[in-house]
Amino acid sequence: MARAGIQDLAFLETCYDEDDNTVLYVSTLPMTTAPELPEPGVQSTEDRCQISRQLLIHAREELAAGSRLQAGEKAWGAVVQPMKAIAEQRGWPHKSHQDVHEVARQVALEYGFDGEQYEALYEAYWVGHENFYENYHHVEELAAMIDKVEELVPYLIELTVTPPRPFTITSIRQLRRLRRLAGDDSLEIGDTSPVGFSRNLSPP
Repeated sequence: MARAGIQDLAFLETCYDEDDNTVLYVSTLPMTTAPELPEPGVQSTEDRCQISRQLLIHAREELAAGSRLQAGEKAWGAVVQPMKAIAEQRGWPHKSHQDVHEVARQVALEYGFDGEQYEALYEAYWVGHENFYENYHHVEELAAMIDKVEELVPYLIELTVTPPRPFTITSIRQLRRLRRLAGDDSLEIGDTSPVGFSRNLSPP
């Protein structure tokens, strides 16, 4: 996606076999540099969306440069930033890894993510983030993961300006998660919130 006044770089495109979905090759294509990092301090929703876009472009740059560990971690970061923005809007905790995982699970459930979106979330963590520590994955696997994250991130950014949806607690796992996120131990299975159990938002 071209942006005026910024320098072209390169990124990797993965080509798959149509029959068995194996990787045929990884090619280099032009891409642009990322937007500038927002000023330090408390980050607004737009700041976090800008950081997400920046990290996604950096993930491609790192992969093109052969830095598989950094590429995966930056792709995971691109997913995390919009999730943190949504958590901030709702007054949910999002400082720890566990917090972010719980926010991501709840957002995916509330907005009804499809299979490909769930897969992108899963791979961003298990292929991207985990690889930063374990060095498990080859460049082709990381390139395929980043392809999926590139499709997911615009949707996550859109959700940062989308109102919460009504949600009803239907399982013990959801109950535990929402008690943690909403900070309300009185919640029970069957409880419903028109604003997705947000702490900061009132029903319309």
